[in-house]
Amino acid sequence: MIRRATHDDIDEIVRLGADFLAICPYSWVPLDAEAFAVFVGGLIEGGAVFLSEDGMIGGCLSPFFFNPAYLIGAELFWFARSEGRELRKAFEAWATEQGAACITCAGLANDREPAIRRIYTAAGYVPAEVAFVKRIAA
Repeated sequence: MIRRATHDDIDEIVRLGADFLAICPYSWVPLDAEAFAVFVGGLIEGGAVFLSEDGMIGGCLSPFFFNPAYLIGAELFWFARSEGRELRKAFEAWATEQGAACITCAGLANDREPAIRRIYTAAGYVPAEVAFVKRIAA
């Protein structure tokens, strides 16, 4: 079952965040659980975070930089062992209700990238950008 997160869920979201961080290309960054909890609390109040039994998605609205009259529903984190589609749909419904003109989602560039591309394409997403990361600090 998918539900909107509350402040009572922050510990669970931090735990899921630790699981996600362990498998992603940013795993070299140590988790600051307290700072992540504060960040999630802000999203719960000013954005949206949804939970499933073993997953989460969170994001916010952002004005489109070329025309701030258009809002972007920006997914900031998404991790799910199951029910990922349902989490995405909950975030999309929230962004739509808030007046977003589009939704942006990201996927990790790892061995699952072809599957991630298929999932997004099947859901109506089109590639818009490719992000690159350069590690400059230890």
